[in-house]
Amino acid sequence: MSEIKIETLTPVHIGSGRMLIKNNDFYVTKDSENKGIVAVTDPNKVLSLIGIEHIDNWVRAIERGNPINEIINTYAPKGTKVEDYARIIDYFGGERVTETLKEFIHDGLGRPYIPGSSIKGAIRTAVMATEANLMQPEMLKIYNNRNKIDDKVMSKYLFGENEKKDVFRFLIIRDAIFTDVYHTVAFNMVNINERTSQSFWDTSKPQLIEAIGEEEATFDLKLDLDRYEKSRSEVHSMPKCMMSLEALFSAINTHTANLLKSEIEYWEKRKNDDDSDKVEDYISNCRKILNETTNCEQNDKSCILRLGHGCGWRFITGAWSERSDEFYYVKEKARPNNNKYQDYDFPKSRRVSEDCDLLGFVRLTMKD
Repeated sequence: MSEIKIETLTPVHIGSGRMLIKNNDFYVTKDSENKGIVAVTDPNKVLSLIGIEHIDNWVRAIERGNPINEIINTYAPKGTKVEDYARIIDYFGGERVTETLKEFIHDGLGRPYIPGSSIKGAIRTAVMATEANLMQPEMLKIYNNRNKIDDKVMSKYLFGENEKKDVFRFLIIRDAIFTDVYHTVAFNMVNINERTSQSFWDTSKPQLIEAIGEEEATFDLKLDLDRYEKSRSEVHSMPKCMMSLEALFSAINTHTANLLKSEIEYWEKRKNDDDSDKVEDYISNCRKILNETTNCEQNDKSCILRLGHGCGWRFITGAWSERSDEFYYVKEKARPNNNKYQDYDFPKSRRVSEDCDLLGFVRLTMKD
């Protein structure tokens, strides 16, 4: 196993699958230093403080939409602190609090972590795009045998037709647990939305999310080439960019750099159509991350990868299908009511924080 350091260059959100409800599961308040925080209710701690005899009052408060601190102030012992009944998140969401909060995934000890499956999925996308971009456009696999658009067809073509033959079985990635970080941050995600009649800066549909800020952790990674060599006759051939960790990291870094360059080029052509200056901020933040990829080019033991919520369609898919002559049909599937947006490229919006931060960029570095 190789030990890999992971550094979050921008906030990262990996969802737990739970959408928390304001005043039921969480509320926004101030800590002792007058800093904004989100308090996520721990039901077991609440019950131990107020006693089972007051559970009916608690249920009625939930039904009325009253914040949990009202029940605590009424029935819990005097001097009870927020930390005694809630998990604390640093809050940077401004005055407008949305009705829901997308929760970050935590382990059984309450530590935020990035699952190995999330890291592996992002790497798989980068490798797929790298390999697909070496193919002629007419060779790209878009449709399955039922004439339905299906990216699994391309995946099977490049990596193996089933789990036993898939070469990614030889890439083993453990979870990245942020052992020294029990605090996370919460902020609103908004849109840069290309449109003709209004500013591109679109805050009409904010979404409060929990994320890891700029932190670091380590995880174990193994590219088991010995086992691959022993199984060569039974599995798909290994892509050239996976024949060493250095080659894999280089491919990941190049993939990220190419998508960032494409983003910058795209929005440079459109920044004068927007009067909010946010497109300029977006381009500037793209350039900062692109500079990080340039730094990694000087060191084949590190790379920049993007993963998690808010990455956008092009990073999630790798954007390889855009080279296909049949990309029009991909857009029809991916964008509801596509006919309404024929005058716009696809995709036409980007999710960012209210400070125009891009989500999900991490640096991976092989440790000596």
